[in-house]
Amino acid sequence: MIPYLTLKLNSCSKKLNFLSPILLCYILGIVAGNIPFLPVDKNLAMTVSEFAVPLAIPLILFSTDFVRWVGLAKKTVISFVFVIIGVLASSFLGGLLFSPYFDEFWKLSGMLVGVYVGGTPNLMAIGMGLEVQKETLILANTSDVIMGGAYFLFLLSGAKWLYSKFLPPFQAPVTALPYAAPAGEKPRFLTLIALFFLALLIVAISAGVSLLFTEELNVSLVMLVITTLGVGASFIKKIRHTKGTYEIGQYLILIFSLAIGMTVDIREFFSSVSLIFFYTAFVMTLAIIFHLLLAFIFRIDTDTTIITSTAGIFGPAFIGPVAEAINNREVIVSGLTCGLVGYALGNYLGFGLAWLLRAIFS
Repeated sequence: MIPYLTLKLNSCSKKLNFLSPILLCYILGIVAGNIPFLPVDKNLAMTVSEFAVPLAIPLILFSTDFVRWVGLAKKTVISFVFVIIGVLASSFLGGLLFSPYFDEFWKLSGMLVGVYVGGTPNLMAIGMGLEVQKETLILANTSDVIMGGAYFLFLLSGAKWLYSKFLPPFQAPVTALPYAAPAGEKPRFLTLIALFFLALLIVAISAGVSLLFTEELNVSLVMLVITTLGVGASFIKKIRHTKGTYEIGQYLILIFSLAIGMTVDIREFFSSVSLIFFYTAFVMTLAIIFHLLLAFIFRIDTDTTIITSTAGIFGPAFIGPVAEAINNREVIVSGLTCGLVGYALGNYLGFGLAWLLRAIFS
């Protein structure tokens, strides 16, 4: 019920778009978990949180259209690759800089790759896969929300004016794809139920693969197999064109946010916020700068640079408002598709960078 109410609150006014439903669920969970007289079963909350993310990932990935993404304007794909390069470089440098001060630096760098290439589900999945402390998981997400709020305000206000000073203007390609919602009729309830059970089956298969090869539930392996099977299912047209799976996956992320918030000790939250906040701010800011430099060198246009940055830093949910702010609806499809592809790539890149940093410093 609480996740549903946060979504309604977020959608009732454009002015409330800055109030992320994920952040609201975190806050409500933290408040509920720290009221002495409120009976909260923190063990049950942790169990719910550990199951919600693996189930959400395939549901979110079902709507990814890789073929469409490859067929987009060449500069759109190149610009999103630059976003990925910027995130990887800044996260690696962040690991090098903060390694003496933070034991879980390599895990946090991997999580930040996940969130800035994909989105919050990737941050959660990588954090769980690397068995990061739950306080670090919450602090990283909250720091991202704070920094992201400031950057989102900039994208809606002065980004196009500033970027147009040194980037070329947008020119629609001849083969530009018109904005349209995914094809397919409004899904029947039974169709969504079937795909929900398919997501459950994917989670079960992933757990089975882990038990078969490692004789234990290796969360990293489970998450990577879930991602691979979710991407594979997206190539089935009927699955990809079914509306509603993405929204169900996002709703599960809200449930996760509420549940994990209930497990947090607010005193520990405030005692360690500064280091993780500066770590996150460093990685995000440097990633944006690297992307801009590459866009300038390779003459990527202003609108494409803005929308691909939005796709990486925020994900698909923010594409619409930013496209409206820069007065260019032609970039909506490319932005949405880049954001969805980022969800698929985020886990592979995040785990990969984390393991690389661990190998370097081990």
